[in-house]
Amino acid sequence: MSQVRRAGSARKGARRTTSRKTIAAGSAPRRLRNWAEAQVRGARYSAVNAARLGAGLAIFAFAAFALFIILTGQLSSITGGIATATQNRLASLGFEIRNVDVTGVEEGRVAAVAEATGAMHGQPAFAFDPAVAREQVVAISWVRDAQVARLWPDRIAVVVEPRTPFALWQMNGRFHLIDRDGVVLEEVAAGSHPELPLIVDAGAPEAAAEILDVLAHYPEIARRTVAVVRVGSRRWNLRLDTGADVKLPEEEAGAALALLAAMQSERGVLRLDAEVIDLRQPGEMIVRALPERMGGERDA
Repeated sequence: MSQVRRAGSARKGARRTTSRKTIAAGSAPRRLRNWAEAQVRGARYSAVNAARLGAGLAIFAFAAFALFIILTGQLSSITGGIATATQNRLASLGFEIRNVDVTGVEEGRVAAVAEATGAMHGQPAFAFDPAVAREQVVAISWVRDAQVARLWPDRIAVVVEPRTPFALWQMNGRFHLIDRDGVVLEEVAAGSHPELPLIVDAGAPEAAAEILDVLAHYPEIARRTVAVVRVGSRRWNLRLDTGADVKLPEEEAGAALALLAAMQSERGVLRLDAEVIDLRQPGEMIVRALPERMGGERDA
């Protein structure tokens, strides 16, 4: 029996020894794996730190370069060069100005408007500034307003609202067309545009619209008026076809003309050989006849 137990005990001891050897043998690969994983984690950490450091250095270098460019005043030249290169590249793809279409003006003025835009054949379309072009077109004396737009890929459209001649202004023996706002459009020859009313002397263009609008309500007086003369930049005289001067007041010129129209209807005062018809006093009309023709009349 004792032998059997010893043998059994020996077998148990052998099993325990084998188990310890197995554990010892299996622990080596685990330690190797743990070491390898630690090395990988360390390498990853180092790579992340290196990447962060590199990014930080790159940002610092870019910021330093940008600061240098700004301080030395080279930023605009660099960005301008990039923009120019981009515009030229787009022009090579068909985005270049080939036509300038002008509408709203007579044919003889189309070239002047096109030239004022500053657009040139072959110019990159993206280099053309419609806002600047509009300012240059509106600067033309006879242009009231204008719209300028790019029509992709290669056209510029200009729509012009011209100023309309409203009256003929005489000053120091020279004649100019003016519009309703009193803007001088151009110089013209004496005797041109007989269909327009004639205004005379300094300060007349700015105030012409008001008196001419009032005069239009009295067609017979307007028909007999050959010139509207500004006096002292304060009031108006009407020069009639008889040679008489109708002196209007500074204020209430309309009321004075209404009185003159009534007297014409009743007595035909516009046919008198008068030197002056003075309406400067409210409700009164003073007629001073020509000395040599007192009481004479002219046929209407």
